[in-house]
Amino acid sequence: MTVKVLIEPHVKKGKEEDLIELLNKLRTELISGELLQSLEDKSTIFALSTWLSVLDWKSGEGSPKRLEIEPKIEPLLTEPPKFTIAASL
Repeated sequence: MTVKVLIEPHVKKGKEEDLIELLNKLRTELISGELLQSLEDKSTIFALSTWLSVLDWKSGEGSPKRLEIEPKIEPLLTEPPKFTIAASL
């Protein structure tokens, strides 16, 4: 069963493009994914990804690419991102 992961980071003003670039680099490991930006609050960027399973999502957390990019993302954020993992009913 595939799962969808919604990540909701809030980015510092003026750092939106930097975050989008880094998130796009992480998308190479996904089945599919997309980035969305709130029309009301440009500092809210949603990353929606599809994984084969929760186990695949958890395994991806330790990937070399993710471990390389995540430390570059953290300083761009105003708070820790919110994660929601969901599956189709």
